[in-house]
Amino acid sequence: MMDEKIYDYIVVGGGIVGASTALSLITKHPKKQVLLVEKEKSFASHQTGHNSGVIHAGVYYEPGSLKAEFCREGLKETIKFCSLHQIPFHQCGKLLVATNDVELKRMDELYERYLFLIHI
Repeated sequence: MMDEKIYDYIVVGGGIVGASTALSLITKHPKKQVLLVEKEKSFASHQTGHNSGVIHAGVYYEPGSLKAEFCREGLKETIKFCSLHQIPFHQCGKLLVATNDVELKRMDELYERYLFLIHI
């Protein structure tokens, strides 16, 4: 007979979402048992391991929208996590260039959003 283990939470998927969910559960419920399962041989084998490595700040989203808030909060928490665990990161910024009048209007709107974000 196999020894059965009982888990309070089982998180399926070892990418950034699964790993951060498991970490959050462990942090918030340290006495609970958490199991993180991944079908691949290593973690972050799919989208997480193939992304650009950019932490999005939400500049393209409507100020105050849920997406913009998630990006801002995610940026802040990711930097805090990396700093705490001595994981190197680089904030290099982003260069936006307009090539026509329509894009220039959009960039003006982005600039207004930027001004809104830095004053929050």
